[in-house]
Amino acid sequence: MKKLNQSAIVVAAPAFGGCDRIRIMKEKPLKNRLLMLICVVCVMTTATQGGLFKNSVDLADLSEVSPDSLETLKDTEFAVFVAQVRVHTVKAAENRAAGGVKAANQIVEAENLDMKAAEAEQKAAKANQDEERTTAATARITGTKEDLETAKALRKWKAQEQEARQAEVAMAKSALDLAEATRDAARMRLLIREDVPSAKKYDLADLDREVAKRQKEYDSASRKARDKMARVDKLKADWNQLAKNVDFAATE
Repeated sequence: MKKLNQSAIVVAAPAFGGCDRIRIMKEKPLKNRLLMLICVVCVMTTATQGGLFKNSVDLADLSEVSPDSLETLKDTEFAVFVAQVRVHTVKAAENRAAGGVKAANQIVEAENLDMKAAEAEQKAAKANQDEERTTAATARITGTKEDLETAKALRKWKAQEQEARQAEVAMAKSALDLAEATRDAARMRLLIREDVPSAKKYDLADLDREVAKRQKEYDSASRKARDKMARVDKLKADWNQLAKNVDFAATE
């Protein structure tokens, strides 16, 4: 059996359009490294996304492209990786927001219990015709009402923040879809420029339509996230105004 030289490498192309292929390339080391870099990014993408749609460009077809031309794909390939990281970042923020809602609910529950205790104290004081005790209980009720109002404002703010974070997750996922579609279109155009025969099996019009579709979806998701976050800022300001008037603190 003929042995391969040291510059030959095996590249396992992930499933794009249902095509799982392994190619042995005996090319220049630079070309191999570039393809491996793209391969790593794609494996990270397809591990969780499974590919965008059936016309995604196969890495095996890119093996026919010159090293210098492959360099032009670095930005779009890396943009997919960055978009993936962003999804995980905003998911972490969403989890923190959920924790904030839980803490706010606990504060409201505690204030409700204080209110019930104060009202019971006032009722008992009145029943015993204890004027001094009644006055103290009434003052306690007044203060507890303020605390409860502030706690409810906190809960409203935190609930809206959770919704906004969820919208940001949707936006980040939409941005990832757009990055993937843009990447595939860039690959397709490269194959056409390089006059690679396999370019004929793809439909550039379909890829361009996919990019346009993903762009519209991202724009819509971005507007929703922005509007929800503006609402969060308003509710936070409302809570801050109430909190200034009472001895009340909450962890943001």
